[in-house]
Amino acid sequence: MNTKSYFYGQSKRIRKLFRGIFCLSIVFALVIGICGYLYSSNSNYTKKTSKYEIGLLCANESEIVSVGLNLAQNLDDSKYIINIKEFSSEEEGFDALHRNQISAFLVIPDEPIEELIAQHQPPHVKLYTASQKGITTVVMEEVASIISDDLIYTEAAMCAFHDALVETDYSEVRKELLAKELLLTYAGVLLTRSSISNVVVLGLENGLSLFGFFFCGLILFYTVMLSFCCISYFLGKRNEFFMLSAANGVKATKQVLCEFVCFYAANLICALFTLLCVYIVLRTGIMEVPELSGHLTQKYLTFTGMYLVILLGLCAFEFMLFDAIGGIINKFLMPFIVLIGCSFLSGYFYPASFLPKAAQSIGAVLPTGVSYRLLAATLTGQNIGLPLLLFLTYAIAELAIAIRVRKLRIEKGID
Repeated sequence: MNTKSYFYGQSKRIRKLFRGIFCLSIVFALVIGICGYLYSSNSNYTKKTSKYEIGLLCANESEIVSVGLNLAQNLDDSKYIINIKEFSSEEEGFDALHRNQISAFLVIPDEPIEELIAQHQPPHVKLYTASQKGITTVVMEEVASIISDDLIYTEAAMCAFHDALVETDYSEVRKELLAKELLLTYAGVLLTRSSISNVVVLGLENGLSLFGFFFCGLILFYTVMLSFCCISYFLGKRNEFFMLSAANGVKATKQVLCEFVCFYAANLICALFTLLCVYIVLRTGIMEVPELSGHLTQKYLTFTGMYLVILLGLCAFEFMLFDAIGGIINKFLMPFIVLIGCSFLSGYFYPASFLPKAAQSIGAVLPTGVSYRLLAATLTGQNIGLPLLLFLTYAIAELAIAIRVRKLRIEKGID
């Protein structure tokens, strides 16, 4: 037996299994693709009309608070992102929050502002949201801050101004005009908040748009799951065969490389077919990724080229896992747990920036994390030099580990 005959035998084996591999890959692609389509076809996100539903309980019937809420709902730029729903009791608000009917519940204290000023206590707005620290919670905290600072402190200033006017000898008409002038000044500040600062959207994660983030995550998750379609290729291999092949001149290095080429080829064919289907979907406008808009064909070819490199590296990672672990159940279960964990830490399902710092640091150096940075950088036109070098280093190291494990098996006769 020589290397050529060994490679021919492995290629013949993968060809026999390929029909099942290809069908299973289509099932994976359909399931993941339907999830992406359902999300992208959501009318609220597509039309950019999605709003945060905010529950409000304001027992303090204040003119200033009422005016401020009216501005937020009708005149201020806040009307484009929030929709305020008033409740008559805390029980109603908590019930709506638990049913996910609102994103947050704000409670404005019922103590008169004058009493809070007299007691030298700052007005306090209670904010109730879900427990996780996500983008919704951050936005809700900012909304609570706006209401607390712009509305309640505005009323406190108005009360203090009225007290100061009492000590003057101005006429009642003059006092009323001055109070209205101050009120209009505050209203003007509220209305011009959007022109005070310049907001620049940098992207959700790695400079990607919302759809770009999910596109990268779903594509890479499909790539990770694609390897499980080929798990039958790793079953049934016995150490006696490896030892016999080594005795006939096909050493561990040649064995691993021949098997890896066949494994990668099967993944490559399935992935190319899926990428072609994705291109047709993007071309027909069923789904749209902002990073690929414009010169779609040219950008998609660049994206495909980098994806094939990423596929090579991830296949090396998965080949190492499948080949190193023995036992039918362990061969399926352990790589599944490892790959799902790596996908989560790398930000495939949820932006990595929302994870704890330790988890972010771990995810950034994993092969799956580097692959995400590579694909995101390709879509956004950023420099890919260092991540690409690190990724290829990982691929070589993983194949080297697989070869070392095979050598140990041959030397010690361990399955």
